[in-house]
Amino acid sequence: MFDAPPKPARKPSWSRTLVRVLMICAGCVAILLPAWLPNRPSVPIGRGTVELLQAFLLAAAAAVMLGAAPHAGAYRPVCRVLALGLIAAFVGEIEDFVSGILRWPFPEKWVIAAILVLALATALKHRRIMVHFIATLGQHAGSGLIAAALLIIYVFNRVIGSAAFWRASLGEAFSPEIPKICKSYLELLACYLIFIGALGLSLTLARRREPV
Repeated sequence: MFDAPPKPARKPSWSRTLVRVLMICAGCVAILLPAWLPNRPSVPIGRGTVELLQAFLLAAAAAVMLGAAPHAGAYRPVCRVLALGLIAAFVGEIEDFVSGILRWPFPEKWVIAAILVLALATALKHRRIMVHFIATLGQHAGSGLIAAALLIIYVFNRVIGSAAFWRASLGEAFSPEIPKICKSYLELLACYLIFIGALGLSLTLARRREPV
């Protein structure tokens, strides 16, 4: 005799499913949006819409983590540390736009260093809960997406975003703009995965039981 299927925690909802599908599709459209915009040679793709979308996704991910902090209980410091890391990434992403296009002086390194020092101080102050979070990181829904994003940025992007790879692949058809465009779009994809991962982490942290 077959066992009865487990009952869901809440009743299935077509409206919730539709909203999730639409949100995923909207994210895909946002990633491809710069390719549909009119060509503007005066603004390099890395400094234009793609970079602003990357910064927007990182800022949204930081806002999600800060919004989840009041509901995370003992995991509140974890949300704050993750939010500070995302804010540091956001600052690093907008630096080229602010100083390169707007021509405003921007002390990027000092701002990022101050944010990371604050994050480190918070992590050391609450090291017990941070160690518990790291030990159970594989149980969080968004950790795999964030890990994939880091692999794209620090591993895959090093190959696909290199001029040597495209010069060897295309030969005489090689253009210096190709690796720059591929690198920018891969970074945008990574930021999108970080945003979705932050959503998953925030939900998981807010619903987990208190560590014993």
